[in-house]
Amino acid sequence: MNKVICLMGPTSIGKTALSISLCEQFNIEIVSVDSVMIYKEFNIGSAKPCSLTLKKYPHSMIDIIEPWETYSVAFFYRDLLRNLDDIHKRGKIPLLVGGSMMYFKTFLLGGLSQMDEVSSQIRRKVNQMFEENGLEYLYKFLKKVDEESAKKVHHNDKYRIIRLVEIYFSNNKKKPSKIFSKCLENVQYYDTLNISIIPNDRSLLHLRIEQRLEKMLNEGFLDEVSSIKHRYPNKDLPALRTIGYKEANSYLEDRIDIESMKSQILASTRQLAKRQITWLRHLDATTVFTLLDNGNILRRVDSFLHKN
Repeated sequence: MNKVICLMGPTSIGKTALSISLCEQFNIEIVSVDSVMIYKEFNIGSAKPCSLTLKKYPHSMIDIIEPWETYSVAFFYRDLLRNLDDIHKRGKIPLLVGGSMMYFKTFLLGGLSQMDEVSSQIRRKVNQMFEENGLEYLYKFLKKVDEESAKKVHHNDKYRIIRLVEIYFSNNKKKPSKIFSKCLENVQYYDTLNISIIPNDRSLLHLRIEQRLEKMLNEGFLDEVSSIKHRYPNKDLPALRTIGYKEANSYLEDRIDIESMKSQILASTRQLAKRQITWLRHLDATTVFTLLDNGNILRRVDSFLHKN
């Protein structure tokens, strides 16, 4: 089974630097999992690696669409699978790096997160089945009610097994393979190592967020936003509605002053980091490290890559 490494963490935690360190020591290639870096020209505000870094350490899924284009989670999953396949064919291991948790969720669920949400009652019911009987029981249950779906997921793939059973109960016990045949054709599973970087000191993360903002401004962030607006005056640019760009746009349109812009960016970024950390804390199929654990991370990756 092909291997994939996921490196996840809140914004400003240092994922890019760590991923480059891993690239220098292992036969891996970086795949960006970031909902803003996908856009061309949105560079400084997304903390996109510089051109020299990208030349030395190629990143897939960066600069893949024009500034005015829209990009859905479904498109992400489609493009991600193509890139993973290409990297594996070249004999390398993909390293997924980023903070877009919806994208990571889609990957971990094999695209099944694109389906409609199920009720909390059914979620509780399926979770109770899992808690009382275990994953093996749940997989056998799925195999009994929908063998076709069961064949497309690994018997240890907790996320997708639970999701498929939820879909089964949410649709009057209709087979998920019949309801979502097109989606299930694209379900892939891998031998995955999930690494989460979670700070043990929230104040240190907040300091890093402040330092990143100052770095962005010193590198010409406002000029970047002004230039983008000038080049596309009559276009709806989705990335201009993201954290940092949204506030900078308000400042450039004289709707807020620069200090308000800074404080709003910092507040929104801290809130984003909090949501990211909360999601990661509930992700049980992951190994959690802090920024001080680089040595342990390297050893964990080395062990994963060399196991049979």
